[in-house]
Order: sequence, then structure tokens, then C-alpha cells
Amino acid sequence: MKKHLLLIFLLILSSVKSQSQKTLYIFDSEDSRPISNAKIVTENSIFYTNDDGKALLPDHIKEMEISAPSYGIKKSDGNSLQISLKPIYKDIEEVAITNIDIKKLLWNVINNYQNIYYTKPSLYMGTIKQKSFIDNALAHLLVVDVNIWSKYNFFDISQAKDPDSFFQIGLNGVKYYKTKKFDDNFYFQSVPNLQPKDFVGTFFMNYHILGVLNTTKDLKIKTKLLYENAGIQKIYFESEENTKEGVKFEGILTFNKNDNAIVNFKNNVVQKNYFSEKIDKNGVAYKAYTTNAELFFDFYKKNGKYYPSLITANGIGYSLKDGEKIAYNAYQEIKLEKFEEANKRGLKNKIDLSKSFIDNIPDKSVNETKTLLSNEEQNFIGTK
Repeated sequence: MKKHLLLIFLLILSSVKSQSQKTLYIFDSEDSRPISNAKIVTENSIFYTNDDGKALLPDHIKEMEISAPSYGIKKSDGNSLQISLKPIYKDIEEVAITNIDIKKLLWNVINNYQNIYYTKPSLYMGTIKQKSFIDNALAHLLVVDVNIWSKYNFFDISQAKDPDSFFQIGLNGVKYYKTKKFDDNFYFQSVPNLQPKDFVGTFFMNYHILGVLNTTKDLKIKTKLLYENAGIQKIYFESEENTKEGVKFEGILTFNKNDNAIVNFKNNVVQKNYFSEKIDKNGVAYKAYTTNAELFFDFYKKNGKYYPSLITANGIGYSLKDGEKIAYNAYQEIKLEKFEEANKRGLKNKIDLSKSFIDNIPDKSVNETKTLLSNEEQNFIGTK
């Protein structure tokens, strides 16, 4: 009997130990500012820091590699919970313009996409976070656990009218959900946020790159080589404006010359003419303008192929009614923590991509789990 009780105790102790977690803090070595969305690669999982530079990791994880787009790479044995990263470049304006043919680089990546990136059926486990700001104040927060199935890991143009055939989301649970309550005079029709149908394309980097290449077909793109070491390049790019569409692009990408792979890609789409007509709760018409759309794609390498680990989209703009401007910001991040090989059939339980996440949750129940919110997010959740 005593041996039996001892065995049960040891099993419980082992379970508790395996579930215990630690908080890692990543910061800039020069000004001590926290680094958000720093990537932490471990043997079996990928983690990212929150807006405060913090990430929650299982306690048993030891060896890890930490990086961020504007910083160097650092390896850790897991003993230190505070890790600094050194910036690899500072002022972009001080860097001379180079003659890198960015269009040729992008086309080479597109034409060799299936050789560079993993393009077989995949299942990713992770989280989706949506945040909306109105007049620079947080007004909506949603964090959900998800499974994401991708048939090819790239956007299939031939099946664009049926995205469910190659991209599906399974909703596992709601971690946090809150939308600020407004009175009947609330300016917007609803709190601005991205709908599942809107970000199918933004999940796939090839779709976005093709959009850039098509829009800048007859335009010049200037480049600056911000950094190069051991075949790794950090390249700044800025296109001329497409005056017909009122669009220009500027951003930074990390390119591995040895693999001919884009490791991460940040692009700011500056828009002049993009707006939509809306009706508020009182039936009054107003216009919503999106002035900037910021997109970011991040990958990690394993067994000779690159896998997606983070996709963010941020829409910035304002609504105009009766001459009054109200600023808004709709942000979404998809963090893919784990990967498994999958079949071509997709998910048994999947959401309706034509509906919002909230409309896909029958009882709107929230099951809070160990997710490290930023101080701003915690304060929002805690405010009645």
C-alpha cells in the first residue's frame, strides 16, 4: 500500500514539475527596452515574447536560440531568465542605397518556393490574438487556442474562390475575450477587427509577395543593405508609388543567401485611396479609411526546410463622419508553436471562415489558461 501511494505521489510530482513554467525576459542590450515578438526556438516548440518582452516557457526547456529581426542571434542554456540582444543596425537613413535587384530576389523565392519552404499538408498548434484600438485606447481583445491546417503552406491561386479547400482553422478554446461596451452613440458599426475570411491571404507569404510584384511591375524599388554576415542579409526596400492605386511599399526582409530563403519579411503598405462605406448603429453613413497595412512573416528552419512560426497583420486608419476623424487600429497575430505532418483531408472540426471568431463560439465561454498578457492587456481585462 505504501509503495502504491509513493508511486502515485511521484507521478503527481512529475506531472506538476513538467507543467511548471518560467518567464523569460528579452531586452535591448543598448537601451534596455523590451523586445516584442523575439523568437525563441527550442527543440520541439517555437515561442515569442509579448509586448513587454516576456515569454512563458515550460520549466524543463534548457537549450534555446533567441533572435529578432533587427538584432543578432544568441543561444542560451536556459539558466538565465534575462537575455539581452544586440542591435545589428541603427539608423536606416544613414545607410547608403545599394543596387540589389529586389524584384529578382523575390521572383527567385516565388519560383523556388516549394524547394525552400515546407509545402506538404501541415497541422500547426498555436494561438491567434486580435486587438482593436479606438483613439489609441484598447477596445477589444481576443486570444484563442487554435489548430491550423494547411494543405500546401502556400496560397493556391487556382483555388482562391474556395480557400477552405487548402486552409482551415480549428478553434480549441477561448483564453481571453473582452470588448469594451459602448453606448448607442458609439461611432463605429462595430469594433474594428480582422475577420477570418480577410486574413486567409495574409497567412501565406507567397500571396503577399506576388501582390507586391504585380503592383510594382513598372515601378522602381530602391534598396539598402543594412547588414550582412555569413550569408545573412538584412535588406531595406522602398518602392515608388503606384499612383493609379495610391499604394507604395516599404519594409525590411532577412535573406539567407545560402538557402535563397526569406527568413522574415516585414512590409508596410502605405495606402491613399482605400476606404469602405459603412453604416453606424443609428443608420448614419460614414467612411472607414485604411492608411497603412503592416504585415510580418517569420520562419524557422528544420530538417532543411523553412516553416512559418509567426504572422502578424496590423490595419491602421480612421473613420470619418460629419467631418470628425476617429483613429482606429486592428491588429492580429498568429503564433504557430508546434508543427505536425498532416493528411490532405483537413480538420474534422473547423470554423466557418465567413464568420468572426466570436460568432464561431456557441456559448462564448472563456477558459483562461497560462497565457502571458502584456501589462496593457492585463489592465484592460481587469477593468470593468
